Amino acid sequence: MAELAGAGRAVWLTDPLVGDRFAAVTALAPAKSMGSRRRLVDLTLLPTAQGLGIETATDDLRVSVQGDLVRMTRPSGLSLSRPTDSLQAAAAQAGAPRRAPYAALILATWADTGEAEFGARRRQLQAEAAREAAESEDNPRAPVEARLALTRFLIGTGLHHEAIGALNALVVAAPAMASEPEVRGLRGAARAAIGRQNEALADFSGSALANDPSAAVWRGYIAVQQSDWATARQSFAQGARAIDQFPPVWRARFGTAHALAALETGDLTAARSLLAYVFSQNPPAADQLGARLIQARMFELEGQTDRALAVYQAVARAPLDGLSTPARLGAIRLRMAGGDLTPTQAAAELEPLRWRWRGDAVELEVIRSLGGIYLSQGRYREALDALRGAGTRFSSLPQSSELQQDLAQAFRSLFLEGAADGLQPVQALALFYDFRELTPVGADGDDMVRRLARRLIDVDLLGPAAELLQHQVENRLDGVAQAQIATDLAAVYLMNRQPEQALRAIWATRTTLLPNALNAERRAVEARALMELGRYDHALEILGSDQSVPAREVRADLHWRRLDYGAAAATYEALLGERWRDASTPLTAAEETRLIRAGVGYSLAREPAPLARLSERYAGFIEGARSSGACASPWRGRDRTRAPRTSPPWRRAQTPSPVGSPP
Repeated sequence: MAELAGAGRAVWLTDPLVGDRFAAVTALAPAKSMGSRRRLVDLTLLPTAQGLGIETATDDLRVSVQGDLVRMTRPSGLSLSRPTDSLQAAAAQAGAPRRAPYAALILATWADTGEAEFGARRRQLQAEAAREAAESEDNPRAPVEARLALTRFLIGTGLHHEAIGALNALVVAAPAMASEPEVRGLRGAARAAIGRQNEALADFSGSALANDPSAAVWRGYIAVQQSDWATARQSFAQGARAIDQFPPVWRARFGTAHALAALETGDLTAARSLLAYVFSQNPPAADQLGARLIQARMFELEGQTDRALAVYQAVARAPLDGLSTPARLGAIRLRMAGGDLTPTQAAAELEPLRWRWRGDAVELEVIRSLGGIYLSQGRYREALDALRGAGTRFSSLPQSSELQQDLAQAFRSLFLEGAADGLQPVQALALFYDFRELTPVGADGDDMVRRLARRLIDVDLLGPAAELLQHQVENRLDGVAQAQIATDLAAVYLMNRQPEQALRAIWATRTTLLPNALNAERRAVEARALMELGRYDHALEILGSDQSVPAREVRADLHWRRLDYGAAAATYEALLGERWRDASTPLTAAEETRLIRAGVGYSLAREPAPLARLSERYAGFIEGARSSGACASPWRGRDRTRAPRTSPPWRRAQTPSPVGSPP
């Protein structure tokens, strides 16, 4: 794209003699010229006195004028020259490792030392590379072939750390080499070989290696290390034509990785063929054991548990922890499934493996197995500690999400599905506090906290229950959920004789658009708190005309507190409703309490007619009542009941109720 003040239009011209195509772009004043020839890959800008002259050998170059901008494009894009084209060419030293056909390909000939020994060959290549590097300090266009030859030799002989250092030094000296496909391919291969997977992926992700089959093979190998099985199989398929050009040891490693990916995706036939290919390469002992480990897993999936166990036990004897640890894990799993190991014995064998090999998916699998055993034994703290400790260190692995699911499910089963009901309430509370961050957000989390608070309330641990609910209200909830938990919190404060705290919990969570039932419950709790503070009129004002059951219960207790026994008794009787019609079902504890209070209230108010009505309606319930004597006493001898001596009006608020305050 070029800028031309007052550009007009582009006109194409063709030389009738040689057929060259030209585009002339006219321009208006002031003068805008091209002072020198500028040659690009697809076009050449000619020197002009006014406007632009464009020469091209292509047939699809397009020139368009948009205001002062002249755009030159091709349907497939303009070609750019490589940044390393400016480097001087240099012939490779005789016998030096040559460039491979693919950028990330390792050739078996790179490790050849010729007639010299390894040390002498390495010193020779290093001397040539040092000489070349010294010349490049004054000449940024100096060749790089000697340094690349040294890098190929280092990678071919397995000195991957040294190769990475040599390549990094090359890029520092010649920054244009950072985009060279061979440099990125060799450095990515060296990084992948030593386990620097993310750095290797960064090298292989460049567009220069997008269609390189050797880079696809390495991407598949890295995907297996990261447990991305589908990507691994796809990448290995893309690089299939390059695998056989690698040295036998790398062919075996790639085949083993591909077989594992096939197993994990359920393709046992492909896994079997790939393992046969691996064994045909006659790899070193360590690589053979790695392939045998995959073979044992294949036997296990095929149901050949005896063969799988034999292979696992054989590999487990190897002095290589990276192979013996997963083999021991597989053997323990099969022995426990077959009944040869109890869960306690299996846990005792898994615990050392947890510390023997660390840092990859094998450790995650050991911890998941150990956590599952601990949960089945009721050792909840050990299980949660093990699962939580591993989940924070392997967030990049897919198995980490499965472990987090195990951890969340374990916590859910404890506090939402009743697994922790066998623990003492204090133990359950301590376990919950230690792993509070696992509490799920939403309705399940609210239900979990309320269940635990209910257990604490049952054993009169009101303070810890209030703290638990208070944390939910202040840190985790809002809206309707916050209002609901705050209502429960206020009720706990009332049970703990802290009406001021109950009012604060209600007032701090006021909001609009709450469900009617929740609003009624909150009004009742607020009115009861005010009643406990002696603010009876304010409590009645809060209740207003609310006729819900909670409001009527509080209103009855308010009448009782104010010594208005007749009104209290009438309210208690109204709460019983038509219950007297069903004498076949015994009264509940709450119904008995209402009946007793109604009878005592009518008796204290000297209202014999309602008392007789109660006696007539509920006489059939007395025999089966929990407190039959208390139910019958209000109307026994009601004719002998005398009016109680009342206190003066100014002392009435301090006079205790004859039968105590209502609950």
